[in-house]
Amino acid sequence: MIIRALVGGGRRLLLCFGVGLALLPEAGAQDGSRQWAVKIQGFITLSSPALSPDGNSVYVGVETQSGGRLVAFTKDGAFKWNVDRSEPIDASPAVGTDGTVYVGCGDGKLYAFDPDTGAIKWAYSTGSFITSSPAIGADGTIYFGAGDAKLHAVTPNGTRRWTFATGDWIDSSPAIGADGTLYFGSFDTNLYAVAPDGSERWRFGTGGRVFSSPAIGADGTIYIGSGDQSLYAIGRDGGRKWSYMANGDIQSSPTLGADGTVYFAADVTLYALRPENGAERWKTRINSTSGSSAAVRADGTVIIGADDGMVRAFSGDTGAFRWTFDTKTGPGNLIESSPIIALDGSIYFGSFDGFLYKLNGNGSPLSIFSSWPSFHRDAQRQARAATVSGAGRLVNLSTRAQLAGGDTLIAGFVIQGAAPRAFLLRGVGPALAQFQLAGMPDPRLEVFSGAVRVGANDSWGVVESGYNDPGFSVSDTAAGVGAFPLPAGSRDAALVLPLASGLFTSHVSSTDGRGGVVLVEAYDAVGGDPSARLVNLSTRGQVGVGDNALFAGVVVGGTGRSRLLLRAVGPGLTQFGVAGVLDRPTLSLFTPVAGGGQRLIRSNAGWSTENLTYDFAAAARAVAAFPLQEGSADCAMVVTVEPGNYTLQVSGLNGQTGEALVEVYVLP
Repeated sequence: MIIRALVGGGRRLLLCFGVGLALLPEAGAQDGSRQWAVKIQGFITLSSPALSPDGNSVYVGVETQSGGRLVAFTKDGAFKWNVDRSEPIDASPAVGTDGTVYVGCGDGKLYAFDPDTGAIKWAYSTGSFITSSPAIGADGTIYFGAGDAKLHAVTPNGTRRWTFATGDWIDSSPAIGADGTLYFGSFDTNLYAVAPDGSERWRFGTGGRVFSSPAIGADGTIYIGSGDQSLYAIGRDGGRKWSYMANGDIQSSPTLGADGTVYFAADVTLYALRPENGAERWKTRINSTSGSSAAVRADGTVIIGADDGMVRAFSGDTGAFRWTFDTKTGPGNLIESSPIIALDGSIYFGSFDGFLYKLNGNGSPLSIFSSWPSFHRDAQRQARAATVSGAGRLVNLSTRAQLAGGDTLIAGFVIQGAAPRAFLLRGVGPALAQFQLAGMPDPRLEVFSGAVRVGANDSWGVVESGYNDPGFSVSDTAAGVGAFPLPAGSRDAALVLPLASGLFTSHVSSTDGRGGVVLVEAYDAVGGDPSARLVNLSTRGQVGVGDNALFAGVVVGGTGRSRLLLRAVGPGLTQFGVAGVLDRPTLSLFTPVAGGGQRLIRSNAGWSTENLTYDFAAAARAVAAFPLQEGSADCAMVVTVEPGNYTLQVSGLNGQTGEALVEVYVLP
């Protein structure tokens, strides 16, 4: 049935099946303006919308006069389905990787819904009300609290795995750490840490009931608010790092910026605290109480609802006001539903006036660098910390470029570790003929730590005098690390060196003035400190056309995923006095596919073009990379990758050529 639609000026109406009308956005719509709103028969109280994995559907819980309802709409505002229950649905839904929608209800049951039809797959009964929103573990286990004072762990097919008892009911929604530890609060005033098997690891006592849900920092710190008016930062061992006293009980859940800034609402104020010590970074009045949790965009904007019927946006850096969306329903229209931001930048939230709203964004999505940018972390509300290892290992770094006879290719790399470890370093020219490349006939390799030369080689079969031979065979080491063999007697350069933590550079130049293609490589070899690892590669070279583009190869080892910052800098080199830079670089990331060839993973032709500038800047600061000027044509991307082989290509737009720097950083 069609109930009602809110119509913005100049918009077209699209007739929908179900409970409302959807409004198509205009091109170039203003950030924070209404795209559509659909009237739902009931009230959206605490439930926050969740999106399907493909972003094409949105789900939210409703409280009605006679009970509750879960509703589903398309991203265009078209009605998909609704399911009525006898009691309110105040919890937020969570969406599994297969699209299944999980949500708790006031009737004491956790439901699993088919995402396409709304059919109930199964229902798990607790015997008491549920307002805690479910979290979904990496193995599909669903965790949630209930009015029976227990945390429940339920398998993906709806059977009980275990329960954990507390001293009072649980409204707090659990958060899952990278190691699977479950963190949640209880009305018994405690924050709990529970192992994936249901055993208690520790508890931390606050001075009030804990309604707030935790946020988890990149270093594993747990942030949570309490009814005692304090925001707490708790270490993974359960020890207090710091606390901050607000001016009212804290019911909203904290969220984190890309730089770790902690945002939360209390009394009539939005607070921003420094993660290292809890010091105030800024605070700003929002003129109303708020149970809504902020959502942080990749451009640094912080968006939050309030109980005066308004959604506001602020600068994450300064707290400066950016825009307001007014539902025009006035005080009493509580917006305790926490906004979520889609990949295209659209903003969804629910309101006590019974509308589900979709606002236009500026194209900036939910932060991709923050460890916890929204209530329950992501758009599916799975509440699971990212499982990147934080200790990614680059087992091989390489760069290929075309060199003139008088040029030098310089590749920098950074090693972290307490003690030396062996690395195979090569400057390959003649051996590239097997790959149909015209390699430099006689390259020379020199390795420096700062201005100190620590190794050199002209022909790989001959150890150069004056440098300590660590006793490793170049050919045996190459075979051990999987490097392609160098022909016996070739004039390619290579050596094995024990290198400790620090910044090193490999310099490759021609010994006889003849140019050609050069491949510079660094391999994590064997021996020495097992914790030592390659964490950064940077190479500056001339970018040509086709096979003469600048290439960098990365082999990511281990069993866990790693997060990388990739950059291609052209215009940004002028600040260092580099002439003839590549004005418009394009950075592309590829991975090999079975049967040969490469698959493009992602490309970028301007780091400011995707509205991810704050995320990229925060990532650069995290690894001490020099800043890029906003609006420059330099390129950047943050990617999370599985172990495997990857190739970066830096080319010029429309065949342009010039000097460029390609960089690979392992992010913490």
